[in-house]
Amino acid sequence: MDNPDVRTSEISEAGQLQEQLDSLHHLFLSVLVLMVVLSGTLSIFLLRQWKMASKDLASFRPAAMQIIADYTKERAPRMDSFIEKIKEYGRTHPDFTPILVRYSLVSNTTPGLGSAPSPMPRK
Repeated sequence: MDNPDVRTSEISEAGQLQEQLDSLHHLFLSVLVLMVVLSGTLSIFLLRQWKMASKDLASFRPAAMQIIADYTKERAPRMDSFIEKIKEYGRTHPDFTPILVRYSLVSNTTPGLGSAPSPMPRK
């Protein structure tokens, strides 16, 4: 007599489990489709950003090349000349040598100065 009740209970539990499995399967497929759509959208967005950045770079490149050329032709030689004048000044005025050592403009110190001061940390 207990057999019919147990069988119907097992069938109803199996039906509920099957419904839950189908629901989980549907949820998984929905999330999978959503992830594909989101990744495609993100890929398209990043592609458009890359194209705009490339166009911006192409428009700035001539001006940047002109600035770089100006620096290498005019400003860099003037800066090198200024540094050489500072080094020469340091050779004639030993009080200025610690400043040159601090900014690594000279590699050796005079024997009378002792150890070189530690360089300032740059931020």
